[in-house]
Amino acid sequence: MKSNNSAQCNGHDLGADDAVGTDSGCGKIQNSGVPTTVDPYAGLATNIPTDTCFGFYPQEPFLFVSTWSGTKALSGNVKICGDLKLTGNVTVNAPSGAVLVIFNGRLDLHGFTLQTSSGSGLTVVFTGSSGGDDIHVPTGSGTLDIAAPTSGPWSGVAIYQAPALTFAVNLAVAGNNPTWNITGLIYLPHASVSFSGPANKSTSGLSCFVLVVDNLNVSDTASVLSQGQCGAPGLNMPSSTAPGRGQLVF
Repeated sequence: MKSNNSAQCNGHDLGADDAVGTDSGCGKIQNSGVPTTVDPYAGLATNIPTDTCFGFYPQEPFLFVSTWSGTKALSGNVKICGDLKLTGNVTVNAPSGAVLVIFNGRLDLHGFTLQTSSGSGLTVVFTGSSGGDDIHVPTGSGTLDIAAPTSGPWSGVAIYQAPALTFAVNLAVAGNNPTWNITGLIYLPHASVSFSGPANKSTSGLSCFVLVVDNLNVSDTASVLSQGQCGAPGLNMPSSTAPGRGQLVF
């Protein structure tokens, strides 16, 4: 783990020991003033397709919200205008990979599970305009059980918030509400995330978990599975060099 700002740890050092600013209590050896790591994922925003919603973004609890349940055979870009709400468990079959693009809306699991089948890959992209009442995050008490595609422009990316989004992008109980079983990158560049539950790998994926956020607070039962298998899902992890050390990864 590394912070491009400062890091403070109380009670547990998280194994995190590198900060561009001040490292206070994180890591066995606390390294402050390390070089900044350049964001390698911002450029992926050029892959987001054009908004064809014509200004119509239905929001819960109103009518016309998109709903999913059952098995979904997906490929390419799948566009949703406004909120997407699960009304039952959903299994995504996408052997060639698929990108679920949600314009000005949330993904409301509504207590259900969104899962990729074995051999399938899914990227969930939140995009749109920054402002108004739109919520650009996964919500609900269900389970996100998805593996990122292993090829194509979104290779290794499980969740991506467009860098242009700066409002209504925060997650209060990540890992618990919803539960995270995710293989790949979770990119929330302007979000404040309270990580309070365990993050495990997708049922159908490898042990690869990369989290990029603006502010991160880790508490309660938060934990991250053993990882190190990001090469196979096709994800290049961020890295930097600290004085006297080899490469670091987030």
